Amino acid sequence: MNQREMALFEAVARTGSVTLAAATRMSQPAASAMLKALESKLGFALFTRDKRRLALTAEARLLLPEIVNALAAMDTAERMAASMRGGTHARLVVGAVAAVGASILPGAMAWLQEQEPGIRVAVRTDMTLGVVELAADQRIDIGIIIGSAAVPNVGQRALTQLGIRAVMRPDHPYASKDSVSLADLAECAYISLSRHLQVGALTARQFEAARLPFLPTIEVNQYSAACAFAERGLGIAILDSMSGIYAQRHGLCVLPIDIEGSLSLDIVWPLNRSLGRAARQLEAGLLRELENVRSA
Repeated sequence: MNQREMALFEAVARTGSVTLAAATRMSQPAASAMLKALESKLGFALFTRDKRRLALTAEARLLLPEIVNALAAMDTAERMAASMRGGTHARLVVGAVAAVGASILPGAMAWLQEQEPGIRVAVRTDMTLGVVELAADQRIDIGIIIGSAAVPNVGQRALTQLGIRAVMRPDHPYASKDSVSLADLAECAYISLSRHLQVGALTARQFEAARLPFLPTIEVNQYSAACAFAERGLGIAILDSMSGIYAQRHGLCVLPIDIEGSLSLDIVWPLNRSLGRAARQLEAGLLRELENVRSA
């Protein structure tokens, strides 16, 4: 697939219409012909018609995230080349799990801009494995992940250990406690991240080790959704301490959970090249933010 084909596919997937997708690229007949040729090249259909809107086929739903990532990588490369033509090399591509992007990364980015005036940064958010794969593919300069993910060709260093937090409304009966136990959680409604995420897997293991049933009222894949459900009074959200920072900023009560084990907050980078100056400055900024959180 070439870049034009990928861009058209992404636009049709986003808009549900060949006409809308083609509006700023080419004529509608040309777009339809390109899409038909692409399906022939791939050997499977990309869209089915659902009333007046085009819907992704099962194969296209699997392909779409890879296309979006490829287009983002191409855009990053083009922007980097443009900045080099202009004589400016100060550019950093960062990968981060979403919880870090909403907690300590903004402060670390402010520190980076103070140390490297004029630097331009591109941020890619993904789950831990996705960020590690970006580093392995040399598509980012530095990544920030929660939990270990040993992959060849990736360097990794721990920044700190993260605890597990109980997030709830300030008027929740447990809000007056100093901490929350697994037994406390077993007696009320709670919201957990999915087991395929680092926090959800650790939570499930701890419940099972304590011989308590792991029965979340709601299971989600996003920390922000868990916080929103907790804010609505649907239960206590069980999250990592990075997500807890986000929750506190939104007026929720955040308490430690008494469990064994923790998660590691790590940085990763392509192993075949060392961390550049800007990446090291960002790491320093992350450590400063972590220290500020501890002293707050």
